[in-house]
Amino acid sequence: MDSVENSSRLWDKLWTNKITNFYPRLPASRFVENFIRKQLYFKAIDRLLGSLSLENKDIIELGSGTGSNSLYIAQNHRVKSVTLVDFSEKALVRVSPKIYPCQVRKIQRDILKNPFSEDYDFAHSTGLVEHFGGRDRSLAIERHAQCVKTGGLIMVWVPISSLAFKPIQIINSHLGIKEIPFTKKEMQFLFQENGLEIIREEKGALGALYGILARKT
Repeated sequence: MDSVENSSRLWDKLWTNKITNFYPRLPASRFVENFIRKQLYFKAIDRLLGSLSLENKDIIELGSGTGSNSLYIAQNHRVKSVTLVDFSEKALVRVSPKIYPCQVRKIQRDILKNPFSEDYDFAHSTGLVEHFGGRDRSLAIERHAQCVKTGGLIMVWVPISSLAFKPIQIINSHLGIKEIPFTKKEMQFLFQENGLEIIREEKGALGALYGILARKT
């Protein structure tokens, strides 16, 4: 398996299905989502970033969805600005800039077809690159590198081939989300191939996710 269907139409459909439309209307939905994300993602992000400071930095998230991870980073690192990039207009519509403690910009873009030229300090993604197959996986990492200036940082989280990821993959498959999990060796190779110096590695989501923090040299 080396190809995955990807289109703005597909992701718009996923962001407007019955589940994603109903869930935000629940009174405690934001609290529940934040709790789950903290246990599965935010704690792992904190471990990977360590004592690194992003204060007064311009950050960009590729495949941001509704921007929950960037919101967490912005709230805890006093960043200067956040740019959210996603395939889906329907996902970006759900982003509320007023809840961010900094300037927010939203961009609808196919990252593979549209290279980046802006110089950010920090680029990150979670659950993005596994939606590409073949050489597109390397191109997706390259797009992260293009976002940041020399010396800038890149953080990427992907599902890793493991027993912990299997139930998540099955659930996502039923929702119409197709993914190709990585191995550590593949991710390390793609980072090195794109001139990125690996600083630190970490696991999240009970071992289902694998994250790399790297510097553009």
